[in-house]
Amino acid sequence: MNKEKENENNSINEPESNLKPRHDLPTPDEESAEKEIYIDSNASDVNSIELNGETIQFEDADSNNEDSDNDIGFTADFNLPENETEDALQSENNEDVDNLIQEENSGADGELSPACNGENENDEAPEEPVVPLWTKVKNKIREVLTECGFPEMILMRFIGVYLIVSGVILRKMQEKNIDPVESWKAFILDIKFNQMVLWIVLGFVLLTFLHTILPKKLRFLDHISVMTGILLFTLSLMWKNSNYYLCIALSLVAVVFTNYVIGKSNQEKLEKLPSWFVGTVSFVAAGFVCYFIAITTVARHNTFCTSTFDFGIFVQMFHSMVTDFTAVTTCERSRELSHFCVHASYIYYLLAPFYAIFPEESTLLIAQAVLAMGGIIPLFLIAKNHNFKGVPLLAVNLIYVFYAGIISPCYYEFHENAFLPTLLMWLVYAVDKRKIILFYIMSVLTCIVKEDAPLYVICIALFFFFDEKKIKRLHGIIISALSSAYFIIITNWLTENGDGQMMAATRFGNLTIDPEEGFVGIIKNVLTNPSYFFSLFVHEDTLLFLLKVMIPLLFLPLITKKIHRFLLIIPFVIMNLVIGAGYGYAANIDFQYIFGPSVFLIYMTLINAEDFKTEHRNMLVSSSAVVSVITTFCLVSGNIGYYESYSEKTEYYQVLDDCLDTVPDDASVLSNSFYLPHIANREEVYMLDNSYLAVDPNDETNKTVKDVYKFDFYVLAAHDESTPYFVASLEEAGFKIYNEVSDRMIIYVNPNYSFAG
Repeated sequence: MNKEKENENNSINEPESNLKPRHDLPTPDEESAEKEIYIDSNASDVNSIELNGETIQFEDADSNNEDSDNDIGFTADFNLPENETEDALQSENNEDVDNLIQEENSGADGELSPACNGENENDEAPEEPVVPLWTKVKNKIREVLTECGFPEMILMRFIGVYLIVSGVILRKMQEKNIDPVESWKAFILDIKFNQMVLWIVLGFVLLTFLHTILPKKLRFLDHISVMTGILLFTLSLMWKNSNYYLCIALSLVAVVFTNYVIGKSNQEKLEKLPSWFVGTVSFVAAGFVCYFIAITTVARHNTFCTSTFDFGIFVQMFHSMVTDFTAVTTCERSRELSHFCVHASYIYYLLAPFYAIFPEESTLLIAQAVLAMGGIIPLFLIAKNHNFKGVPLLAVNLIYVFYAGIISPCYYEFHENAFLPTLLMWLVYAVDKRKIILFYIMSVLTCIVKEDAPLYVICIALFFFFDEKKIKRLHGIIISALSSAYFIIITNWLTENGDGQMMAATRFGNLTIDPEEGFVGIIKNVLTNPSYFFSLFVHEDTLLFLLKVMIPLLFLPLITKKIHRFLLIIPFVIMNLVIGAGYGYAANIDFQYIFGPSVFLIYMTLINAEDFKTEHRNMLVSSSAVVSVITTFCLVSGNIGYYESYSEKTEYYQVLDDCLDTVPDDASVLSNSFYLPHIANREEVYMLDNSYLAVDPNDETNKTVKDVYKFDFYVLAAHDESTPYFVASLEEAGFKIYNEVSDRMIIYVNPNYSFAG
């Protein structure tokens, strides 16, 4: 009875307390009693338990480990028979023990008892919670909306559709000659607002549908729609529109949307675009721009918009180069003079073979377009070297292809500076990749572009010296020293033997006291009075020019902590800002003086952007590419008018050209400036101006031609102010009309001229 009571006290039913039974393994001895241990899981101060009359002591882990809050360690000695202890320790891997456990916990059918499954025989299976119908509907709606890209893409999708629809409407209004700015009221009244809203809704639905059917990896249609919309709208508005202030406003809007799109994009996916694809798109874009420049500049020449300066002089110069390897001109200074006495542009000999094969004026214009775009190849390699990939790599290339500083100068006739984009970009590539031999070759070629071109080499060589940490940096000093020596020698030679004195006076007139001192005197003046020099950096006349140059690049050339990089901006400061303060052409993006500095500015944009974090870098170069496209459309797209004009009046302009072709090649000609480039393939051709007229001191209205028999032919423009004086003098001297185009051109021939044959 006492024994039963004792057992009753030691065993507590599990449902009524937190005591949990632990069954020791039965021993092989049938007479051995089953041992049970009961531990109260809620007790926090259990120090010992009683097991079959033996006390087991627990050791609190907190006493040994202050950092432990829950672990309890214990030690106990069980004085069990040797064979029993061995069986217990082997229980997990002992097949007999497993069978005993299975038999103990199994019912009659050999299935696990409810107690072993954690279930009570009297308990019913728990019922699944009932989900309300409304909750199911909400979950389904949420699933459908997520699949459609809501709400994440709803704003981007609307912006993209709105901009695309607005761009299409803008194009249609322009076809009706309704200007959205000047005629904004008529623009609004002509639009059916309800139809516009309907098109926006339909476009939104279409993009939503396409989003749902596309694989998740290809769900960037909304990003494309925004970029397509902003380009369609801005480029449509800027097409043939030279309002640069409007261009600045649109550029700011484009930057906002571009940053928004790039920020919402997966940066890793942006960079996964294959390099071969990026290269192909970049070169195709460069080819398209090259073609546009070529056809529009040739059309400009064919519509008689080119003049002696600066195209007729180069047509005659190349005629001389391919005839007798000299570069003699007569129209440049109204006397026989080598062009190399004016500018040390020996690089022209590289182009002479092409002119010998195609001796046409258009050859020079097409070559200029190719040379301007030729820098895209080394730039692509440079950008890859700086770990630009995918879309950011494409953006860097497009900055160059559509940069106004590379394209706009092509429309001012023809110049040796057109060689600079290709040569300087290869020079930068040589520095960037530490290719020493190429560094020397490109340095030499750059120096012979023009007498001031060594400045580019000096700056990039010094940059190389400070940027390089190895022994190769000595090459930077060597090239810088050699370029400086060449610069001093060639400028002194031009001053003493050529036209260098005049060039120094006109280009650096605001820094020159005595023109005879040449460039050495200019350098001395700058070092003596740097305050005046710094005052010329930003002038009232150069401020807008500065914006046109820097806005497409987002002013990135100026954002760097590495002071040696500013060596690359020196050519821009000197050749454009400082000179431009006194010589306006240098501070005009439509003239050739910006060709070279543009290359260094684009390279600085690339390396300075690289210093930013990946996402910010991608935003910057992408925004810069978009703004470059917009600004170029503003500044350059109007030139398509030359092509349209020539296409509409081809026959008329061809008649003028044919009339000029009748002038014999061996004759000496005095010609109107705009006709001269078309007949400059000859030894003697001079530009007609008022210096050939003598004024009667007794009657200023009476003007006669000096030395009237000096030229074999006179080519006059019918509506020139001086034409009546020439006509009167020529007819009085016995000149006859040789050919003419009514109300446009008159050609007189000298009565003493003897036609060959």
